[in-house]
Amino acid sequence: MICKECGAYNPDHATFCKVCAASLKSDAAPKATEEEQQPTKRFSRPSWIVPEQTEAAEDHADETASLMEDASKTVEAVEEPVTDNHEETDEFSNHEEEAPVPLWTPSHVRRQTQAVEPDEDDDEDEEDDSSDDEESDSIYNDEEALEDADDSFEYEPTPPKRKQQKKKNNTMFTVLLIAIIVVIVGILVLVGYMLLKNQLNCGGSPEKTNPNAQETVNQPEDNPGTDVNPAATEAPTLDSKTAQLQEIIEEGDKDMIAITIVVPSNSTVTIDFPNQDDYTFTNSEAKDVTRKVKIPAEVFYPGRPLTENESTIVFQPDITITQADGSSYKVNCPSFTRNFSKVNFTVTEPVTEGDEPFMAPENNVISISGFVEPGTEVTIDGKVVSLYQNENQDILFMYDYKFADTATEDTVETVTITATKKNCISVTKEVKLHAYKFIPDPMVLEVRSEGSALHADKNGKLTVTGTTLPGATLTATSDNTTNVLCGSVTVDAEGNFSLPITMEESFYGMSVITLNAEKEGAENGTTKFTVTRGFADKAAFVKFYSSKHNYLEIPSKIKIDELLANKAQYATNEYGFRITATVVEVITIDGDTIVKMSMNKTNETVYVHNLSDRWTPGENVGGKYNVYGNFVGTYTDTGCCEFYGWFAKKP
Repeated sequence: MICKECGAYNPDHATFCKVCAASLKSDAAPKATEEEQQPTKRFSRPSWIVPEQTEAAEDHADETASLMEDASKTVEAVEEPVTDNHEETDEFSNHEEEAPVPLWTPSHVRRQTQAVEPDEDDDEDEEDDSSDDEESDSIYNDEEALEDADDSFEYEPTPPKRKQQKKKNNTMFTVLLIAIIVVIVGILVLVGYMLLKNQLNCGGSPEKTNPNAQETVNQPEDNPGTDVNPAATEAPTLDSKTAQLQEIIEEGDKDMIAITIVVPSNSTVTIDFPNQDDYTFTNSEAKDVTRKVKIPAEVFYPGRPLTENESTIVFQPDITITQADGSSYKVNCPSFTRNFSKVNFTVTEPVTEGDEPFMAPENNVISISGFVEPGTEVTIDGKVVSLYQNENQDILFMYDYKFADTATEDTVETVTITATKKNCISVTKEVKLHAYKFIPDPMVLEVRSEGSALHADKNGKLTVTGTTLPGATLTATSDNTTNVLCGSVTVDAEGNFSLPITMEESFYGMSVITLNAEKEGAENGTTKFTVTRGFADKAAFVKFYSSKHNYLEIPSKIKIDELLANKAQYATNEYGFRITATVVEVITIDGDTIVKMSMNKTNETVYVHNLSDRWTPGENVGGKYNVYGNFVGTYTDTGCCEFYGWFAKKP
C-alpha cells in the first residue's frame, strides 16, 4: 500500500506507514466507538493520539503484534540511553542487537529522549510526560505482556515535533529584522550625505592664503575650484569681467557679502581684503569655473576708529583676475553701503553741572571713571587708560588725575577723555577740573523774633534766642553802648544760642544789636536785629523826644520821601514820629502783628509793627489812628516806610 503522505510503499495489511507513521486507512473508514478508543487500564493513552480510529485495527491483530516486536527492537537499538531516574534505563542499554531508529517510538522512549533535549515551549510534549511512567515502561519491556494485550491497544507513531520549525521561524524573523535595520541605517546615511553635500554646495569656506581665511569666506575645502552655488551660473550677464554681489544676513545676525565670479581656465582670482590676507583661488581646470564666495562684510571695513564724517561709507570690493601668461585685469563688482554708530561711552565721575568746574579734594587728585563697550580704547589727555571688568561683566575705565605741584587755588584745567574703537565713530568728552581751594561751609545764624521776644520788660531786661552752627562762637554789640548792654552768648551742642540784654532805667525806645558768628572751616556770619523798651504812656513818649527837639509829625514837619532818603539819620532811637493814617490790612508773621496803613493826606502806604498791648487794629479795619513810634527803615522790598508803633489813638 502506498502512503498518501510520503509516498512510501507499505504491505497491504499495514495500518500505519512504516516511514512517516501516517494512517494508511481511508478517511471514509468508520470511526471507532468510544469503548474501542479507550485503552485498557494497564496502558496509558498518549495525549496526542488521534481520536478517530478505524475498526480495521481489530482485524489486524497480527500486524499489531509485528509492530510491537519492531518497537521492542527499536528500543533496544538506542545508542545512548538517557538517564531518567527509572529502573528500566539499564535494561534498555544492555540490548545486544542494534536496529535503525524508527520514525515513531513508544511513549517511554520519547520521555527518555526529552530528558536529554527538553523542549520547554512544547506544551503537548509536557502533556505526554504526565502518563504513568512505571506502567507503560513495564509493558514495553515485556514482550509476552505485549502479545497478551487487549486487542484494543494500538501503537501509535510519535507526532513530529515543532521545536525545529519554531527555531527556523525565529531565525527567519531575526534575519528579516536585521535586514530592515540595515536598510533604515543606509537610508539615514544617504540622507545625511545629501544634506551635507547640499550645505557645502550652498556655501562652504573657500581656500585662503592664511589659516583665518576659513573663518571669513565660505568654500568647501574638499573640493576647491568647483561651483559653490551652481544656480549662480544661470545669470546670463555674468562673465569673467563682471561679478555679482549679494548682501546676506545669516543666523546670528551675521552680516555677509556673497560674491559670485567666473574664473577662467588656468587663471587666479584675488579678492583684496584691507585688514587680512587676500582671498585667492586658482582654476586649474580646462574650463571656466564659477565661484560663489561668502565673506563677512567686516573684512572690507577700514579696521580703524572712524570720524564724524565717516558715519556712512560705500565699499567697492577689489577683485583681480590673473591669467596664465601673467597679465591681469580688474573685475567690475557692485558696491555696498554701511552705516556706523558712535562708541558707547559714559563718564560717571566726576559729576559736573553746566560749565562749573569740579573741585579737587585737598590732595589735588581727582578720580575719573566710566563705562565703555568691549573692544574700546580710552585715553585721557593722550594717555591710554587701563580697563577693568566688574562682577556684572561691565567694562569700565578708571584714572586718577593729579594737579601739578605748582597749581594754585585758582587753577582750572580742562581734561580731554576720548573713546575709540575699530569701525566705530570716536567720542570725545571734556571735563573742567578746579585745583583744591579752601571753601568754608556757610554759616547758619538766625534770631527768633516772635511777638514780644525782642521787647524788654519793665525792668529793661530781655533774652534773645536763635540757632547757629554747633561749635560756633557768637558775640553781640549794641549801637547804644551807653544804655544797652549785651551779655555773653552761649551755644549748646545742637546750635541753639541765648543772648541776655540789659537796658538802663532811663532808656526808652529801640536799639540795634549786631550779632557776629565764627567757626573754623565755615564762613563768618553777621546779622542785625532791633530790641525795644516801651514808654509808660503817649505823654512820656512825646516829652522824651520833645526835650531833644526830635519829635516830628508827618507830613507837617517831615515827609515820607525825606525819611527814605535819610534812613541812616532817622532810623535810630534819637527821633520820634507821629503819623495819621487809616488801617488797610492787618498781617501776622511769626506772632508779630504788622499793620498796613494809608496816609490820610498823601495816600502813601506805610507799615507799622504794633508794640502796644492795648491797640487791636484787626477789630477796626478802615479806622483812622494817630500812631506814635520810631522809624525803622524800608519794609522788605516794598519801598515803603516801616515804623515801630508804641501807641495808637483815634484822632
